[in-house]
Amino acid sequence: MNRLIAIPKECWLRGGTSDESRIVPWGVQSIDHEDIDFWQGCLAGDLVDETVAALGEELQ
Repeated sequence: MNRLIAIPKECWLRGGTSDESRIVPWGVQSIDHEDIDFWQGCLAGDLVDETVAALGEELQ
């Protein structure tokens, strides 16, 4: 559980962060209505696919 996935600026299709950002693929969370009301953006599908695959590897 030590593989963080960097989010390159070009992977933000909408929104983003001002600082470097990374995904923690094993950090799966349930979201509530407050998280839906304040969202950060939309990521490219390829990056999401990579993250889901990494989560699957961690769970095996």
